Amino acid sequence: MSEADTWIKKLDTKDRAYLKRYFANAPCWLMDSLRTAQIPKGTAFIREGERADTIYVLIRGRVVAVDYRVQEIAYGFISFHPVEVFGAMEILMDTDRYKTTLETTKDSVFLKISREIFEKWIKQDMAAFQMQTWKTCRYLLDEVRKERLYVLIQGVERVYLTLYEIYQTYGSAGVCSVYVSRKEFAEMTGLSERTITRTLRDLEEKGYITRDGWNILMTDSQYESIKTLIEDKISELGE
Repeated sequence: MSEADTWIKKLDTKDRAYLKRYFANAPCWLMDSLRTAQIPKGTAFIREGERADTIYVLIRGRVVAVDYRVQEIAYGFISFHPVEVFGAMEILMDTDRYKTTLETTKDSVFLKISREIFEKWIKQDMAAFQMQTWKTCRYLLDEVRKERLYVLIQGVERVYLTLYEIYQTYGSAGVCSVYVSRKEFAEMTGLSERTITRTLRDLEEKGYITRDGWNILMTDSQYESIKTLIEDKISELGE
């Protein structure tokens, strides 16, 4: 059994099932080429503009997409949890340069493979190609919709919307548990860290969320309450 197989067997049922479906028709030469890479927290493993010669599949940990283009300020605009494939978007776009800088925010584990081998396979495997295309298009659509909403709503409503989207993305079996630091919340919402701290404390005191440090827990009923806080404003915006 390869090291990659060992790590895959450690995944939870949902993530393991996704990978099984993604690689369902993958040939042995592709699976044999998978390697694992353990990358520590705070490492930029992909940098915008560098040659897109490696595909990374996140199977443990967390990654944030970082933008440095405005006055060299690091702006983390979206977080990724397993399972995510990085480098495939560049194949779909037919570009040989990475389009986004990606950095680990927790110690993370990836499956790693050369672009040449991965591209040869995925362009022949229609099922996997469609899965990757759907996920990439969904990510881009969600980003456009989120940016539009964040322009139109103000203040603490951005925190409500962020929590709402976190649950929609990562909620499973009636519960969602995600670590999001104060700094990451501030970057996602454009609000000060002081406002984030005050707003989350207020939500916790009112029972909308539960916190263990910066690990945020929401049950289905709490999610519905958060949804109610933002629902009228989203409705006004035509959502």
